[in-house]
Amino acid sequence: MAMMRSELEETLRDPDLIISSTRFPERVRIFHEWFDRTVVGSKWVRVVVNFLDNGDAFVLTAYADHEVIAGEELWRKERL
Repeated sequence: MAMMRSELEETLRDPDLIISSTRFPERVRIFHEWFDRTVVGSKWVRVVVNFLDNGDAFVLTAYADHEVIAGEELWRKERL
């Protein structure tokens, strides 16, 4: 994922979709952004973020996949 740093930053800055984790829905959010071109082809870039009670947050993991992961949809970007 080091070669996809700009895609990871874009996914956090302007995601297409945010869902809650099915395992930890109260604090883990999964940010998704679709990219037509990545180093591994057309993929969803996914960044999993843990939000702590004190307001801090940190990235648990990030990866590319061909589909959106299951979970409750919290936010979706409106398309024109």
